[in-house]
This record gives sequence, structure tokens and C-alpha cells, in this order.
Amino acid sequence: MSQERFRHALKRAFQCGVLLTLLIVPTQWSLEIKPKTYLSPADLTLALTAGVWFLKTLLERPGFKAWLKMLPPWPHLLFTALAALSIMRADDLGAAIKDWVQIVEYFIVGAMVFDAFLREGGITARRLALGVSGVAFSIILLIALFQYIRTGAVETLQVCGTFGNRNVLGGYLALSLPIVFAGIFAVRPLPVRILYGLLAITGLVVTLSGAAYLAIVVAILGLAAYSGWKVFLPTACLLVFLQVWILPDTPRTNDLAHFDSIALYDENGEPERRYPDWQAAYSMALSHPDFGVGLGNYQRNIGQYYNTIERRTGPSEPDTQNLYLVLLASCGVAALAAYLAVLASGIGAAVKAALSGARSPCHAWLAGGVAAGLAAFAVTCIWHPLLVRGIGLPFVFLLILARHLRDADDTLPREDS
Repeated sequence: MSQERFRHALKRAFQCGVLLTLLIVPTQWSLEIKPKTYLSPADLTLALTAGVWFLKTLLERPGFKAWLKMLPPWPHLLFTALAALSIMRADDLGAAIKDWVQIVEYFIVGAMVFDAFLREGGITARRLALGVSGVAFSIILLIALFQYIRTGAVETLQVCGTFGNRNVLGGYLALSLPIVFAGIFAVRPLPVRILYGLLAITGLVVTLSGAAYLAIVVAILGLAAYSGWKVFLPTACLLVFLQVWILPDTPRTNDLAHFDSIALYDENGEPERRYPDWQAAYSMALSHPDFGVGLGNYQRNIGQYYNTIERRTGPSEPDTQNLYLVLLASCGVAALAAYLAVLASGIGAAVKAALSGARSPCHAWLAGGVAAGLAAFAVTCIWHPLLVRGIGLPFVFLLILARHLRDADDTLPREDS
């Protein structure tokens, strides 16, 4: 095989690897390869894909400046570096290193792989990636709907699709549903628009995290309002109708499920577990503002910071911490600021792309959907710590996609596409 054919085969393998990773990544299923160390199928495919990309790039012999351009955005590098500094404060060094390796996987390896795929493939790569992600989204939605209607067999918390619970599913839907809503207006064929509409309504119905539902609704309304009253008015009427006349009579009584999931007090008048935990997390952060207590050491240290706060015993609902407080207490103020820069740079890039997309309504809607999805995810993270397996890589993919939505005009889809 000639070198040219070998390089072409590597390119095809790289493209297939990225698409396979995007297809199988939205799940929290993993294999415990040793105590408290897990490996998911997407971890393996991403590692293999990154290896293929690195070999392909070496054969192309890029210069030093070309290598620099392949690095992740500076907020990703800064956040990863500052998170690494927190390891020196960790009591459990193994847990800290494992969490940092996951950050490297998402924000460095994943970012570089997705950037190369989108940069080299142009509009075709974007369409393929979004199409594959759409297939994965539809499968997860069908699984969640099946769980949702099994009211006697599945607890409300376990209406979770391929994830661990309703809270993590809510985070995934917060990322995805605004883009699905944007798809209703980004395409012309009526059957496809109807399909997007059905997917959006189904997604709203199976979202049982009140935080995620609220964030999704606000993001969709904001996107519709920016598009004008002809889009906003029917969207707002539909959402009001859903909230007032449909959700109270659903099998899971969604309106009550949403309220209970973010309520300040339970039915006995006791404070819900999450809010005392937030106060304890902030107390811990005040005691360790520089580098925190170390990645992966949040739960190990949180108990001693309850002080006079009554700490309830018994099992608690998983994934109810505040991600920003977890990062602040675990890694310090500077690392949290760097993570906020990661979020802001991604949302800002998508907003700029939406504002510059007047020549292509399809492009403008896609960019607006990405911006709204990232914003909804950021809000949902106030109630759920969503930098977890199954969501981390899709989140980073959208961050990188946002940066490529302003690529040259000749790569943009035409209005009739």
C-alpha cells in the first residue's frame, strides 16, 4: 500500500472513529476494570481515534505553527492546568488523578479530535456529526419514553434513558433540546419539521428534573423571542398549554415532579438535602480558596463543613450538588474562573455565529440552538454536577462546534438545504 493510500485510510478511520464516538458516548454505562476505576466504550473509541489522528498528522509533517493551531482553545488549557494544581491538596491522590485524567480526556483530547474533524471536514463533517448525534438522541428519547410510561415498574428517578438517573438525563436534554427546537425552523421539508416538533415535545415530557426543564423552556423562549413574534407567540402558547393543561395530567404528574426536584423544603417542612450541602460546599471553598481540597475529594471532605447545619441521615437523591460549588471547593477560585471562561467562550462563539448568519437562516438557527443548548446546560449545572461520563464529551463537542460555525461562507449550508 502506498503512503498516500495509507494516509487516506487513516483519514477514513479517523472520521469513522469520531462518528462512532458521538453515537455511543451518551450513556453512563461502563465497565469497572478495577475498584472505583471505570472504562466506557466511548473512552476506548476516543483513545483509538486520537491515536489514528496523531499518526495521520505525523505523516502530514505539519510545522510548529500548524501544531500550535491544533491545540485546544486557551480556556480549556487553562482550566486543565489549574485543575491539575489542585491535586497537590488531595488526601486521596488516586481519586484526584482519575478525575484529572477525565478532564484531560474531555477538554484536551476530545477538543483536539473534534476540532480536527470539523476543521478538515467542513460542512459535511458538521452534518454527519449532527446526524449521528440526532440518531443517538432519538434512541435515548425512545428509551426514556418507555421508562416514563411504565409508571408501576420504574420510579420517577429512574426515568433516565441511558443515564444513571433523571438528573443526568435532564442535563443531556438541556444540551440537546434547544438544538432540536432550532431544527424545526432550520429545515424546509414539512415531514422533517414535524418530526423535530414531536421529538421536542417528547423530550419536554420525559424531562423530570425541574432545573433542566426550567432551563430548557427559558432557552427555547429566548431563542424564539429573538426570532420575532411570529415564532415567539405560537411557541409561548404551546409551552403554556403544555404546562397548564397537559403536564398535571401526565402519568408522572410532571409539574409536581419538577417542583419537588428543586423545592426548598420537603413535605415535612425539613430543608431539602441539596441546599445545606451547597452551604457546606461554600464553607469548604472559603477555607481553601486557592486550590481547593483536590479533585475527586469533595465527598471525602464535605462532612466536616456542616458545622451547625443539621445533616440528615439516610439515602439521598444522586447528582444534586451544584457543579460550580463543587469545582470551587475542589479546585479553587482560579479553576472555577477558567471553567466559566470555557462556558462563556463557547456560548459567545455560537452567538457571534448566529448574528453573522443572516445569509443562511439554517446556519443562524443552528448557531442559535447551540448557544441556547450551552446556556441551558450552564443553568442546569446549578442544580446538578454534569461534568460526568456520557455528557462531558457531547458538551465539549458543542463547545468546539460553536467555534466552527463561523467558518468560511462557502462551507455554510444554502437556504434551500
